[in-house]
Amino acid sequence: MKRILALKAVGDILLIHVGYLIAFYIQFLLKGEIEAHNLTAYMNVAPWLTVAAIVVFYGYGFYHSSSARQQWDEIFSATICALALLFLITFSLSYMLYQFGFPRRTIAIATFIQLMLILGWRALIVRWSKKYIDPIKLLIVGPAERALERASHFAKDESGNYQVLAVLVDHDGGDFDLPVYESYEKLPQALDEVRPNSILFCSDIPYKARMEMMMEALSRGVDIFIVPDLYEIMIAKSRLEQFNSVPTFRLTGLVNGRDQLWKRAMDIGLAVIFGLPAAVVILLAAIALKIESPRAPVFYSQERVSRHGRIFRLYKLRTMIPDAEKNTGPVLAGKDDHRITPVGRILRLTRIDELPQLWNVLKGEMSFIGPRAERPFFVEQYSKNIPGYDYRHFINSGITGLAQVEGNYSTSAEDKLRFDL
Repeated sequence: MKRILALKAVGDILLIHVGYLIAFYIQFLLKGEIEAHNLTAYMNVAPWLTVAAIVVFYGYGFYHSSSARQQWDEIFSATICALALLFLITFSLSYMLYQFGFPRRTIAIATFIQLMLILGWRALIVRWSKKYIDPIKLLIVGPAERALERASHFAKDESGNYQVLAVLVDHDGGDFDLPVYESYEKLPQALDEVRPNSILFCSDIPYKARMEMMMEALSRGVDIFIVPDLYEIMIAKSRLEQFNSVPTFRLTGLVNGRDQLWKRAMDIGLAVIFGLPAAVVILLAAIALKIESPRAPVFYSQERVSRHGRIFRLYKLRTMIPDAEKNTGPVLAGKDDHRITPVGRILRLTRIDELPQLWNVLKGEMSFIGPRAERPFFVEQYSKNIPGYDYRHFINSGITGLAQVEGNYSTSAEDKLRFDL
């Protein structure tokens, strides 16, 4: 696994620079010669480009162990988003570093070439890694309803990365197309008979029963994955302190005044830096939207909920047909939603439709990083049905966050909350 990730990283960096060299070839060799001072300028900024690429790709989880099991649509979307962000960073640095002595159009040409090269490299890595990475052989443990929910989720996975061998439930119940063990006490029997290499513990398992099963699994060298309760997520972010000679976990406010000031300064700075290149991308997207639907609006605004339940108006590029919810009322977008236009699908895939939210960031209504801002209608529903949902409103909503990066259209609201927390 480590060799595959290292090979992926080395290939990424090489292809980033190959993309620039091809861009130079296209621009200058077709004119008859490559101007030496442009190549010298490129060599001067190559270390900056390398660092920026590593930081962005690492931030998008390209080199995490779980990335080897990503599905192609996730890889495709993440690669486009990462290169778009890298383009914005590089374009912004070209105005800040005097070493950028070559035309800025080189950056745009190189980004397009890099996209083709890296997607091809990703396809090779995916095909190659499947020959060497065995699927996770999984035993799902939990209450019947929770176990059925998780088993159904894995049944829809077409990546071949997971193989559910059996489920272990607390009592008789559930319609499973798998071997079922109907008592937590039967864990040793299940481990002996189906021989999983990993166990997924669902939430809502009694503490004592889960601890006993975890100890049994660990003693046999079986990997454990736990779907945490919201309380456990909060405890995981606490710190151990001695309180009058008593060991305690200390929980404090999410963001203190100094951290809020620093975060706000970072948001403003990044919004200003990315504002100019984002405006160019928004203009091109607006032209495409007008060509597709001349009479339809380019921008779309909608009420959303942010920190402390404050209602604000969020701005996006329109990706759906006008009046998309006229006959249905509030409906969450799906993966194959027929309301999404062809241009809108591209904007969503590349996350370009989110760029107008830089205005929301400048106004202080949003942050770059934070939970997704939902509509009041859905917030009211989730708050009633999901314990702890309002906890995500202790900070400003964000343009992006862990739930957006790690989740997808099939991720439940409850699992998205786990990512947010």
